[in-house]
Amino acid sequence: MKVTMDLDHDAYHVKDTEPLKLKEVDFKVKPEVKERKRLFRKTLYELTIIAEANDQTYEFEGYDVDNGLISKLENEPSGFIVGDEPPFLCGTDWPDSGISEVVKENNVPLDSLFITDGKKVLAIIYNDEIPELVDWMKRLIN
Repeated sequence: MKVTMDLDHDAYHVKDTEPLKLKEVDFKVKPEVKERKRLFRKTLYELTIIAEANDQTYEFEGYDVDNGLISKLENEPSGFIVGDEPPFLCGTDWPDSGISEVVKENNVPLDSLFITDGKKVLAIIYNDEIPELVDWMKRLIN
C-alpha cells in the first residue's frame, strides 16, 4: 500500500511515524521515500506501508492509502481487500472464493482481517485492533 504526498518534507515526516504494533502483526512505513517526477506537474513522493509478522515482511501492491480505502476498512472490514497478488490483507466475507476456504480451514474469526498468501493464514488482525489500524492510516494521510 502506498501513501502519496505532494511535499517532500511531509513525506519525510510521515516516514518517521511510529510503527503500529498489534498482537500478531506490526505495520510500518518503509524507510525509503520514492520520488515520482511528473512532466509539467509537481513531483509526488511515495511511501510504502509494510506488515511484519513471524519474521516475514509483507507488502501489498497496487493500492493507494486514501480516504476511500480507509473508509472501506472502517465501514466494511469484512469486504476489505488489498493486494493485486499474494499476499493479501483482507476481511473474511468472500464467499465462493479461495479466501473463504482459507477462513474455514484456519478458523479465522469472522469479524477480523487477516494476511494470507491464498493458501494459509500468515497473521490475523482481530476486530478490536481494526480501529487502531484505521486511526494509524488516517494519521498517515492527514
